[in-house]
Amino acid sequence: PGSASPAIAALPATIGPPPTNSPTQQQPQVGSPAPAAALPAVAVGVKTAEGRTGPPVKFGVTDPISLQEPSESDRLLSDKMREDLEAEFPTETVEGMARRQAVLREIEHMFAEWAHGVAAEAGAADDSLRQGVKVTTLGSYRLGVVHPGSDIDTLCIGPPNVRREDFFASFVVQLDQHPDVTECVPIPDAYTPIVKLKMRGVCIDLLFARLAQALPPGGDPEEEAKDDAVLSNMDEKSVRCMNGFRVADQILQLVPNQDTFRQTLRFVKYWARRRGIYSNVLGFFGGITWSLLVARVCQLYPYYAPSQLANRFFRLYLQWHWTKPVMLCEIVEPRSDPGLAGLKVWNPKTNAADRQHVMPVITPAFPAMNSTYNVTETTKRILLEEFRRGFETVRLVEQQKATWSKVCEPFPFFEQFHHFISLEVLANSDEVYNKFSGLVESKLRILVMQLEAVKGMYIHPNPLQYDLCGSDLDWPLGCAMFVAMSFSKDAGAHPGLTVDLRGPVTQLMDVINQWAEKDAFAGQFKLRVRRISSAELPEYARDPAAAMAKRRQQLQQQHQQQAQVVRVDGEPPGTKRPGGAGAESEPPGAKRARTESGK
Repeated sequence: PGSASPAIAALPATIGPPPTNSPTQQQPQVGSPAPAAALPAVAVGVKTAEGRTGPPVKFGVTDPISLQEPSESDRLLSDKMREDLEAEFPTETVEGMARRQAVLREIEHMFAEWAHGVAAEAGAADDSLRQGVKVTTLGSYRLGVVHPGSDIDTLCIGPPNVRREDFFASFVVQLDQHPDVTECVPIPDAYTPIVKLKMRGVCIDLLFARLAQALPPGGDPEEEAKDDAVLSNMDEKSVRCMNGFRVADQILQLVPNQDTFRQTLRFVKYWARRRGIYSNVLGFFGGITWSLLVARVCQLYPYYAPSQLANRFFRLYLQWHWTKPVMLCEIVEPRSDPGLAGLKVWNPKTNAADRQHVMPVITPAFPAMNSTYNVTETTKRILLEEFRRGFETVRLVEQQKATWSKVCEPFPFFEQFHHFISLEVLANSDEVYNKFSGLVESKLRILVMQLEAVKGMYIHPNPLQYDLCGSDLDWPLGCAMFVAMSFSKDAGAHPGLTVDLRGPVTQLMDVINQWAEKDAFAGQFKLRVRRISSAELPEYARDPAAAMAKRRQQLQQQHQQQAQVVRVDGEPPGTKRPGGAGAESEPPGAKRARTESGK
């Protein structure tokens, strides 16, 4: 399934030495990216009329499309790609990695002490208290693609006598009370429950998986997690959290050269962010999907350099037959083990819902899942347009008619379109802002799907969130999200056509109004939905940097004015008098929630 067309397979390849791999594998530190794995030891490559080929290897479900090795010009082009990427999207510094490791060690220590205490209260024997407790990483951090400001996806593995309810109660309290933690937002009701926190400036997404069976004496939870049997009788939420780690680990085992994979993945992820198509929740592709797609290209061209893989990446997925899934390995069917029988494996032949998936990209770990279940016809159209543009621009780079920065040029969202639906999320506290903005973002796909059915227009959701920069003085915290609309004859538009947006917007609002915490936070949040033209775009959307600079200047002026206030009784501004009178509030926007820029 998903094999490449003959046109792709017939492409001539270039020559050069094979990539190197270190045959030595060392045990990584807590949460550190796994070391590179070596290619199988096989015969030395041969030189053909088309160039030098590497030894025969097979990774994945099909044979490679090409065994050609890179030429000197390919390696130079890859070096230039890496240099340009490092200038625009640098890797994390040595100091930054050390800080991240220190934070992970602190979290591991906190989690271990807490889990041991909970297990002891549950009556666990002294010799079993330290069994089944582990903190490890997943996602881009485990894959070795880390840049300043990126989150660390972290998994806390707990023993059977430590409950998820305890994790989101007493352990979250300990995290929130830690002097180095500046943000701590638990989201226990999410599809994959998570705690978002910031410690010493490092952003952490914390997951929890509860082992269903006690480990044997001396058993390592991280090693046990790699075995499918660990999922037996495990609750569904723990399976989803555990599989985040298992998928990242298997990706690294299924690619021919981990260094080449990482370099290519860094480029692809940066390109996807800049082009506005990096968002699983909005129906584009998320980080795990981009990783899987790059890994499959590496399997099909095991000796190619990163610049060659970038070319093949764009062309392969532009021409892919999306009725077939992208897979790194064969799908493992459900086992006869009663403890695993309830785990659903992606199978469009037996599951009607799986047949509706538009661009399936399947995770390698059991149980196999589709990582792109949110993709719609609209986001598929946009993704294919970007694959086409990426391929055409890389070809220009290879012909020395463009630079790598041109490939990753930001998508001109507000210049490309003239009509928009604006959604402004407003709140008066960090807690409410983080929860409500996350809710709106997670439900925005409902609006997109409803708008798809409106005759006469194409739509284009924007995954970026724009800080309001204090544009609404009544609400200190806020961000805006946008969905663009374009009207075309191809979509059924004609002069005089009336487009009614009330139905789609009403359906979105009905879902938002079902928020479980709506009454608890009554009066502390607001969602403002408007249709605006390009001429009505606020400054925070047209020029975010200028709007933020202006906001900083406003805050500085407010602080200066407060500093000049002299009270008759000599008390400094903000001093509380008996009974609470005389208290001065913090200026709007002085305490802002973290927003994602380019993420």
